Amino acid sequence: MNYLTVNQISQSEAFKEAKAYLKELWYAIVEGHFAMSLRYKMYKYQLLHLQACAPKDWQLGWNGIYFTLTKDIKHHARITMTLKPNGSIQSYFS
Repeated sequence: MNYLTVNQISQSEAFKEAKAYLKELWYAIVEGHFAMSLRYKMYKYQLLHLQACAPKDWQLGWNGIYFTLTKDIKHHARITMTLKPNGSIQSYFS
């Protein structure tokens, strides 16, 4: 098996695409182009739309404060990218 280093994973195109998606989402929120609805039905459809637009093989999650993108890498671990309210993105490898 060929294992990838953390640097190889973090410099991959998929990782860069996911990071760009989170940045684009953050800018849309900050500039007022996007806000999660308080009405449940609308909120559900908004979240489903965002999940459908997420980069391929990444799962988008939202806990009310943070957006996260998660991806399982075969023979490796799981990458979780968290978008903080201040726009910073933290990556966790587990």
